[in-house]
Amino acid sequence: MVRRAVTTAVFDVLALVILYFVLQDLAWRDSYAEKEHLIPSTTYSLFIRELNIKGTTLQLQKLVSPPALDWVQVIVASLIVVNGLYIFSRLRGPAKRQE
Repeated sequence: MVRRAVTTAVFDVLALVILYFVLQDLAWRDSYAEKEHLIPSTTYSLFIRELNIKGTTLQLQKLVSPPALDWVQVIVASLIVVNGLYIFSRLRGPAKRQE
């Protein structure tokens, strides 16, 4: 059981570090668009993210990115699943070994 707890803890740390960098990247993209005097907005659905950028000039009235995988939702869902399975295995009790 200790091995499973350590594995889960290592997964959690790695997933949270990756989540931090994904959120930093998304914040950078929004701040860059705002610096260029554009208006960024995001549309979300289940595991899909779509970025919309509106401009104030005639050259760029609206730019829509293709639907992309939303890594924030994927990482959070994987954290929920992995930790849920760990908690379920702890609540179920120790497994009996057959010899």
